[in-house]
Amino acid sequence: MSRDTEAAIRALNAWLDQHEDEIKDDDVDELLQQFLEEYNAGEYEQDKDQAYDLFDQAMEQENAQEAKKLLQQAIELNPDLLDAKTELVSLQYDDPIDRIHQWTNLLNEEKEKLKANGYFDEENQGEFWMIFETRPYMRTLYTLARQYLDMHSYTMAIGILQDLIELDENDHLGARFDLAGCYMMMEDAEDLDHLIDLYDASENVAMLFFEAITAYRVGNYHQARKYILELDDKIPEFENFVSGDLEEDDIDLQSGMYQPGTIEEVMFNMMPFIIVLENEPLILFMNQCLAKVDDSPLN
Repeated sequence: MSRDTEAAIRALNAWLDQHEDEIKDDDVDELLQQFLEEYNAGEYEQDKDQAYDLFDQAMEQENAQEAKKLLQQAIELNPDLLDAKTELVSLQYDDPIDRIHQWTNLLNEEKEKLKANGYFDEENQGEFWMIFETRPYMRTLYTLARQYLDMHSYTMAIGILQDLIELDENDHLGARFDLAGCYMMMEDAEDLDHLIDLYDASENVAMLFFEAITAYRVGNYHQARKYILELDDKIPEFENFVSGDLEEDDIDLQSGMYQPGTIEEVMFNMMPFIIVLENEPLILFMNQCLAKVDDSPLN
């Protein structure tokens, strides 16, 4: 959902609250038409929408000082704009621990507001991304998880990523891939298998790669070899990726997007865990698997 759509939904919710006493079953269509006419005429370009516009402008800035200025202006217009406050923390604080403290405080404050308005009620659990008002909380929570990943604090990241999946069962933010990577780094094959079963992701190439490395790290070399050969069957560039012969022209990660089932999917989801590929025995093992070296002691 685009920010323009989110803005329209936000305006509609405010309009419905304002006209609650007027709404009857037999005139909903008429009132909705009235709202659309007013919205399209620009009558809802109020402070909150202006704040979101400033936030969007800040996110497009290459100059950090200009971005800070725009974010501060957005927060002045809308003190509840959590997305802006979250981004401002990343610009104001260089120390990761300071960022963690700031984001944690923001999350605690936001959670209390959401609880007070009933968003944490049992009926909403698992559906947070479908509720506009809870999306900023989800985004900030994910930002905190990614900070822990950058610090290789996998235990801390796991707890947050598990919370994200519980709050949004369909995982619109893709937290399951980071969680799978954490399980790989912790050599937790059991929880990784459970996660993959939960999302029916046994054929997903990123998950297969996490499984291959996890199997190798826990000494299940035959299973690791099976996953590696399966990846080689699915991805034409996989052998070159493992050998280090992959050309820049063969990949496209600039957009931050990827097609499912591609080497870009593997590489994109491995980025927070790239340190594992500095393990020379692991790289040797994968190359031996791909070369079908059956007499290797690792096979």
